[in-house]
Amino acid sequence: MVSSVPPQNTAQSDLSVGVRLSLFYIFFFINAGVYMPFWPVWLESRGLGPVEISLLFAVGRFARVISSPLIAAMADRRGDRRRPLLLLNGITALLFILYLFCDSVWQYAAVAAAVGAAWGTIMPLGDSLAIVNTQARNIQYGRVRLWGSISFILATVAGGKMLEALPEAAIFWVLLVSFVSLFLVCLVLPDTRVEPAPIRMSGVWRLFTHPLFALFMLCSALLQTSHLVVYIFGTLHWRAAGISDGTIGLLWATGVIAEVLLFAVGARFVARLGISWLFGLAALAGIVRWTILAESSSLPVLFLIQTLHALTFGAAHLAAMAFIARAIPNRLSATAQSLHGSVALSVAGAVVAPLLGPLYEEYGGGAFHVMTILSALGGLCAILLQRRWNGGTIVD
Repeated sequence: MVSSVPPQNTAQSDLSVGVRLSLFYIFFFINAGVYMPFWPVWLESRGLGPVEISLLFAVGRFARVISSPLIAAMADRRGDRRRPLLLLNGITALLFILYLFCDSVWQYAAVAAAVGAAWGTIMPLGDSLAIVNTQARNIQYGRVRLWGSISFILATVAGGKMLEALPEAAIFWVLLVSFVSLFLVCLVLPDTRVEPAPIRMSGVWRLFTHPLFALFMLCSALLQTSHLVVYIFGTLHWRAAGISDGTIGLLWATGVIAEVLLFAVGARFVARLGISWLFGLAALAGIVRWTILAESSSLPVLFLIQTLHALTFGAAHLAAMAFIARAIPNRLSATAQSLHGSVALSVAGAVVAPLLGPLYEEYGGGAFHVMTILSALGGLCAILLQRRWNGGTIVD
């Protein structure tokens, strides 16, 4: 049951809900568009090196592993989606302020863990709320989600221009404002409720250990974790190659522009290729993308290869959302989203990230070759998923 859906849907109500869902993605990805490319720059300005930066990334991911399934299971138990989003956004904004008072790597790590624990469930819960509403109404998820990509583009370009005019300290304040803004946006999200699902750890464990769900999570984890070198060190790597901050912002934006074009036709893309083939396409694109990024810092090459982000990330994300929508019932959607986000993505990222700091410190761009291997392994998992899943619901 979704309480925010009226007995008779109208074009006006569908439009209103679509706009509100789009606002959530817009402000979430304004934050991501500054955080992802430029947060390592702020940390470096505070005296942290590649090893410490990768450690903080891993600590935040590990915190999500613990918090995200528990928070999502509580949300499923209540059948609520909006109120947990409000609470988590407010807590995140308050915790983020503590970064200003850190003066040792262990203090940074403690704050990273606290912020990661609160922030890590926001996107899975937001996706769950969006998927329930888009399925109940005449709204395409991909077209709602693409507004997040557009805002990411604008934020990365603006962030690069900002760093050309302002000191690195500005990154922190822009992010803090974005956390507060997202909290305000959550106030206007649809008051979405689904059928409450009592917390039964046996049911969660059955989902977690289901062979097809485990294979899906492994496939998604390998493909998304293959982005870690560019996520953590991409901006620092391009800065070291002499590329300006404004141009770096454009490089990040180029990848997401290509992603936007994919999301604009996402529903047709999924229907035409199928979920497993989308995963396979993401794997093939990753093999090409990471191999070239390991060897070249030429601007024409970088701009061209960044367009593959539409496939390495976009196709894999659409495939993952489509799998959860088709294979998992609504009453377990938040749990499935959180397991995917915390275990498939956060555990994988937390395990791999600490290895990348020393690797990047020693070999620089050569660290991208490890990402090529992860993409190839993700492609093998996609082949297995194609052979073993019949396209239907996998749990009762």
